[in-house]
Amino acid sequence: MRNIVKTVASALVAAILLISCGSVTSNDPNAVLQEFFEHLAKKDIDGASKYVTSDSKPTMQMMKKGLDMAEKMKDSLPQSDPMKDFQDVVIEPARIMGDSAFVLVKSKTQQRPEAEFKLLKESNGWKVDFTMSTLMRMGMKSVQNQGDEIRDSINVNSEEIQKGMKMADSVLKNMDPKVLDDIQKKLDNLK
Repeated sequence: MRNIVKTVASALVAAILLISCGSVTSNDPNAVLQEFFEHLAKKDIDGASKYVTSDSKPTMQMMKKGLDMAEKMKDSLPQSDPMKDFQDVVIEPARIMGDSAFVLVKSKTQQRPEAEFKLLKESNGWKVDFTMSTLMRMGMKSVQNQGDEIRDSINVNSEEIQKGMKMADSVLKNMDPKVLDDIQKKLDNLK
């Protein structure tokens, strides 16, 4: 009887520790971003989706479809793995401003430009803002940081980019997952 009580008590303590570890992670934006990157590096989009905002789910679905398509076409594509970039990062301490956190991410090998990821505090903790508009802003900021030469060669109107980002976000949020599946099937039939 004592062994049963000890076993049950040990199991409860282990469960409490696991639950508390999970909640600590969601309260630390750096830990959330690290977990997000680890899942992306493994191409575990479903796992990574647990760490993004609710508005970011369509982007994650699109990313999953893209990875699935790339896997099917891997013989005809260059042999580079963009997901490896998520393994080669240094995450700086978060700057928290109310319900937003900003985390600077740098490449260890410095082959990629640094990027600042935004996290938002939701009811269940910090979540990575991985919406299309945020990704576009990160890309534009990266281009701006690369210098005038690149920026001048692109010659883009920032108002047009903002409109495009809002439109892309709107389309992704309102897109029916069945439509994405239908597009995937049509692409598969093109092979």
